[in-house]
Amino acid sequence: MSSPENQITSDFIRLITDHQNALRGLIVAMLPGSQDINDILQDTNVILWEKRQSYKAGSDFKAWAYAIARIKVMQHWDQRKRLGKILLNEEIVNAAAEMRSTEPSGADEIKLNALRKCLSALTAQEQDLINARYTSHGGLTNYAERTQKSAESLRAILYRTRKKLRKCIDKRLDMRGGLA
Repeated sequence: MSSPENQITSDFIRLITDHQNALRGLIVAMLPGSQDINDILQDTNVILWEKRQSYKAGSDFKAWAYAIARIKVMQHWDQRKRLGKILLNEEIVNAAAEMRSTEPSGADEIKLNALRKCLSALTAQEQDLINARYTSHGGLTNYAERTQKSAESLRAILYRTRKKLRKCIDKRLDMRGGLA
């Protein structure tokens, strides 16, 4: 038989793990292209754990966790600003966070599935370009050098590919009544 304290701890761990994708999504939305996303997510998890006693069981865990993640991102933002490495306008970052925090959790997974299906429908060249832009540390410039294409032409192809993905995702979402 488990003690009530063990059950509370177990429930809290379950909440944290169930919300990892949503927290990562928020951080990515606020800091697109940053290489520090995993570190910020880990720091957020540590703070969540340290503050677990202040969480009221049954309240909106996602909103509480998002507030903590936003603070960690803003601390990161301030640090980057001090170092002169500002990547995005602060208003854009805040708007992305606000949009992300008002989305229902179930919709995230549905949208992710639509994205996966639409990504798999792209040509191999388009998939490579998307991977180079969003997952590799070398970025578009290194990809341009490897493929012997200009960065400008790749940006144009990337724009068209994103547009194609957006159209595909929107179509899938519309087919499911807004929930792909």
